[in-house]
Amino acid sequence: MIRTLRPNAAIRIDVNGLWNVEEAEMFLNSVGEIEYVEQPCATIAELRELKQRVDVKIVGDEVLRKSTNPFDVDLTGAVDYLMLKVQPLGGIKKAHALAEHHNLPVVVSSALESAVGINYGLLLAASFEEMRFDCGLGTGSLLAKNVAELPIIDGKIEISDVKPVLDGLDVSADRFEWWKNRIMRTAELLK
Repeated sequence: MIRTLRPNAAIRIDVNGLWNVEEAEMFLNSVGEIEYVEQPCATIAELRELKQRVDVKIVGDEVLRKSTNPFDVDLTGAVDYLMLKVQPLGGIKKAHALAEHHNLPVVVSSALESAVGINYGLLLAASFEEMRFDCGLGTGSLLAKNVAELPIIDGKIEISDVKPVLDGLDVSADRFEWWKNRIMRTAELLK
């Protein structure tokens, strides 16, 4: 259907590690040309096995982002690219350190943040000398409301000085407490 509606579209698939090797192989060998598949299987061992079976480029995301120590993960023979999401990885500096440590090309994407988070993703993407794929930072349109606007013009988003406007984004008192506690726990981890 996508190829019928948009014959020149570059197709990417993000599986979030939900396939086993056989499911991934069957799908990827039957779908036709795609730009890459992001995290088709959950484990390094599965990704390595899949890499031996298909010619599709594999991008690692959760395998790094959800590991206890992403610097200890051995990606050899498992992925072709790293998916860098600035907020879940701990910031721009840490994302760069991971890219340098693993010595793989990168793709930058969002983790469905507001315009503030997307702007940091733009800064991360712009800080790399070479980017082989378009970034996945146009996800602000998926939010019902956003704290600022980052318009997409001709497929591009301009880095800007985002000033959040919180009017109309009130939440219940219990949800406010939940977020406040989460932020406090996160701040403790960053010390």
